[in-house]
Amino acid sequence: MLIDLNETYNTINESRVLSTKDNTTNQNQFTNSRPKGILIQDTYNNPFFPIRPAPKIDTSKLNIGLIYERYRELYTETNPDFLPWHYCIEMVGDRYYAFNTRPIDLRFPINTADANINKDENPWIEWDNVTNLFFKEGIYDIRDAIHICLIGSSKLDIYTLDLYNVIGKICISPILRRYKLSSELYRRMFPLNMGRKFKFVNISKFIK
Repeated sequence: MLIDLNETYNTINESRVLSTKDNTTNQNQFTNSRPKGILIQDTYNNPFFPIRPAPKIDTSKLNIGLIYERYRELYTETNPDFLPWHYCIEMVGDRYYAFNTRPIDLRFPINTADANINKDENPWIEWDNVTNLFFKEGIYDIRDAIHICLIGSSKLDIYTLDLYNVIGKICISPILRRYKLSSELYRRMFPLNMGRKFKFVNISKFIK
């Protein structure tokens, strides 16, 4: 059975990201509050904005342009300047780079209710135990988090310690210091729908 990926994505996101939800007005910023945590995802298995069918593997080729193109095509009504994630991590050549793809003071463009977190209504959604627990417990709204996204599929890619170094030192540590968030894993920081190739515990080696 062939599946129309565009139809599937549009069903998951019947309410597309509107420009009013993704501009830099005060209502969309962390103005009178602060981020409540950090969520790490990948593009291919993303629980909110999956980017498929490519890139499935993060090669040495620069793919950030393709991610912008597919996100705009699948999930937005206009031509936004930003991706939904604050950072995208990609290997280019033989090094990992962190791309700041969303203003750090701008909230995630949808909240938990917008994301239609209901597996009974969305049987094609496949989540791991951590993701299920995060939403079941209602730890915090996804709009109130800093989002970090790895390009590709964490079920297939092989990561070196350099990746965790970039995530920990460039993306996470400044946020923890600025907003005085706990550095304890699974307290304010969670990996959502990340595959077994991603070793979340390795991040703790590079958080200061």
